[in-house]
Amino acid sequence: RLAYATQHDCALVHIAVARGFFRDEAVEIEPLLLSFGKQALDTVLQGKADLATVAETPFMLAVLRGEKVSAIATIFTSDRNHAILVRRASGVSKPEELAGKRVGCTLGTTSDVFLSSFLTAHHISPQQVTAVPMRPDEMLDALRDGRVDAVSTWNPPLKQMARELGQDGFLLEDPSIYTEKFLLTGRPAYLDEHKEAVTRVLRALLKAEQFAHSHPEEARAMIAAPLNIAPDLLRELWGAGRFRVTLDHSLLISLEEETRWAIKRRLAGNAQMPNYLEHLDFFPLWSLKPGAIDVNQVVAHEIRR
Repeated sequence: RLAYATQHDCALVHIAVARGFFRDEAVEIEPLLLSFGKQALDTVLQGKADLATVAETPFMLAVLRGEKVSAIATIFTSDRNHAILVRRASGVSKPEELAGKRVGCTLGTTSDVFLSSFLTAHHISPQQVTAVPMRPDEMLDALRDGRVDAVSTWNPPLKQMARELGQDGFLLEDPSIYTEKFLLTGRPAYLDEHKEAVTRVLRALLKAEQFAHSHPEEARAMIAAPLNIAPDLLRELWGAGRFRVTLDHSLLISLEEETRWAIKRRLAGNAQMPNYLEHLDFFPLWSLKPGAIDVNQVVAHEIRR
């Protein structure tokens, strides 16, 4: 049972399904499609799925809450997948003018982290902005109705909403402040008991990675409809991310940085910094593609820690 999102972040999974790579690896997949990654991870935590794709933020918060969950790979990375979409009538024309405004965001997700990072980068205190909790599918109506002045979210809904608003909206972007990482995760007990199946899943995703890089147009064509993304928008988003199966020390850095953010905001009670190496299972990917794991840097990171 594989829970994954109808987002281009999960393109490698969608390609592996469409091209039959899971079938080729003798893996029988029961797909569970969700709108975004946090929902997918929740299905694993609730025992309704075995593996899930999710961004690093919900994964980090689950670990902080004491959930037994591990990541076995990063399948997508991008520093241009998030932005603030502003309603032009709000009177906001530059980042600093978000102070005093109402901004919609999806709490406990990358939407939340990006908004916080964006405000900090532009010297705005979180207390100066009213964060309005909402799902991405609620944001467009909230903007149109004037219930919020702006929203913080991810693609594809970000660019889809921007297209819907046309001249009535615009994006505030900053690729220097945040890098999203989409992960493949599961319960440690499941990963230990089904090592061969997990390895086969990763092998299928590595085939999808190769296909995505050698046949990008064909790859996009086969997943645009299932993802409900216009082909020209998918082409634009494709160039803004890296569809590679890895597990490296940059993930450790991201998890620790976001943990400090979560602890400061008391999002997990009195939780302390976890040892994330205990929540990363390197072996399945290492057994298939050692070069996808920068072991020396991971070890050096732990020594510095």
